[in-house]
Amino acid sequence: MFAMPMQPGFDLDSLLRFTPPHYVCERCFALLTDVPANGGYRCPVCDLAYVPTEEYPSACAYLAASGLALGYDDLMAHAQRMANIARRARGGLAGQTPDTTPMSALLEAMGSARHCIHFTTFGISAWFVGALKMAAQRIDVRGVISGIKRDEVYRELTTYANDAPRLQTRLFGQDSQWYPHQKIVVIDGLIAFKGSANLTDIGWRKAAHGREVVEVITDVAEVVELNNRFFSPVWVGFDQRAQHEAHSTASSNGR
Repeated sequence: MFAMPMQPGFDLDSLLRFTPPHYVCERCFALLTDVPANGGYRCPVCDLAYVPTEEYPSACAYLAASGLALGYDDLMAHAQRMANIARRARGGLAGQTPDTTPMSALLEAMGSARHCIHFTTFGISAWFVGALKMAAQRIDVRGVISGIKRDEVYRELTTYANDAPRLQTRLFGQDSQWYPHQKIVVIDGLIAFKGSANLTDIGWRKAAHGREVVEVITDVAEVVELNNRFFSPVWVGFDQRAQHEAHSTASSNGR
């Protein structure tokens, strides 16, 4: 008799390691996984303190009332959908599922998002601004964009920002000394795309031919780390940088 090959199994213990984020910070939009059900809380990224009050006796109550909770009717079904997108994306990059390109996987993941998209990029094309504005008609989209020029893309993000009020951006010009250069897209705190490709249509199409690096991340702990290390500190630091530059300008004008 021949033994049947063992199929990969599912270890129930892995569910104990599935700790998706349940909230985002009000100030820096860090992904929060450990907010206690009772009492106050302090954001581990920006140090914002959530102090219990009579109206909001816990940080959870305040964050939920502020629309900052990441709740789902069926979290496992949503996570499985994202995992399926990631599996096909990896197969496409390996030449196993040629019908799935990095671009199509990213767009499908963005279209499947239920709560938020956070991204950082150096440069962005008008094509991607349109895709993000479309997503921002129903969910929150927040992005840090470096190397921005005062062109039609800049006008689309500033003059015509009211087309998609839920799309918020932090823009670093080409003359900024400490502009960020990371390229990540984090979706619902469950899946992330990282690599060398900027959010330009040519960049993501080059990735399908091995001319840009795109990696799909489904380890939720790593997804949270990417967001909280490379997105949130830059987001909250942008206001501090702007205040510093305004003060420097005022000081120079006063000389």
